[in-house]
Amino acid sequence: MRLRKNFRAKVKEWQRLPYVGPYDEVSEKKRSSKAGMMAVEKRAVATVHEFLNLTVEKMVEVEKISHFRKWFGFDLNIRDLFLDHPGIFYLSTKGKRHTVFLREAYERGCLIHPNPVYHARRKLLDLVVLGRHGLLTDELRSIASNKEAESLGQYDGETCISD
Repeated sequence: MRLRKNFRAKVKEWQRLPYVGPYDEVSEKKRSSKAGMMAVEKRAVATVHEFLNLTVEKMVEVEKISHFRKWFGFDLNIRDLFLDHPGIFYLSTKGKRHTVFLREAYERGCLIHPNPVYHARRKLLDLVVLGRHGLLTDELRSIASNKEAESLGQYDGETCISD
């Protein structure tokens, strides 16, 4: 990543801060100072990082994370948090929904280590799309079953297959 000079200084300052885990508590006393606010922000980043790691697709809508702000103990603007840490999170603003992705989980738009549930969801979605359009004739069923057999062999070796 190419970083501007002032942003590079902010990243260095961020990395010098001591690690604050997502399960650590931050006292109200610490929230009043600049260093305390940085610790609160670092804890918020660690918490959201942990939350995204626990999801199947390593992404979630920003509105859904906002619902957990009270439980996570955030007093920060969630969108600003994602925008301030582009090396950790990717914020997609496609359409009316904003989605946050965990950058380290994706490579070239595909999950690096997908969960088996992810593959099942993708296959189910493919079947729903085929069935909805009424395309499942006898000929296409045989093609779909051949394609499924091929994809099962490819999913063992690779994690992302582009059609």
